[in-house]
Amino acid sequence: MVSADDLVVVANKNNPLNELSKQQIIDIFMGRTTFYASGQRIILLDQKLNSSTRKQFYLNLVNKTLNEINSYRARLLFSGRATLPREVSDKELINYLETDTDAIGYVEADKVNDKLKILGYVD
Repeated sequence: MVSADDLVVVANKNNPLNELSKQQIIDIFMGRTTFYASGQRIILLDQKLNSSTRKQFYLNLVNKTLNEINSYRARLLFSGRATLPREVSDKELINYLETDTDAIGYVEADKVNDKLKILGYVD
């Protein structure tokens, strides 16, 4: 059973993906997977840097602090292998996901509405 404060990976209800494994979620949010199978670029949305949701998400996902995540991303960015996710607030993230079928983000389960679908859980 999902509780309101569970973190879920979400996308627009018309996104081509139906479900993601934890490994696929890790690959997407750690910059290893940047395109859908169709070749379309994934638009990755991240919560604001000071967000407690963001802190909990990365601790649950890869057992890393935000400083460790930022260092990892800086190395990827410097090497040219990745771009940084767009940082948005909860409300901006939901609005973005409601209108863009290529975007993927994460929120607390109780914030998912009928315009979004849950792709996976981070526990």
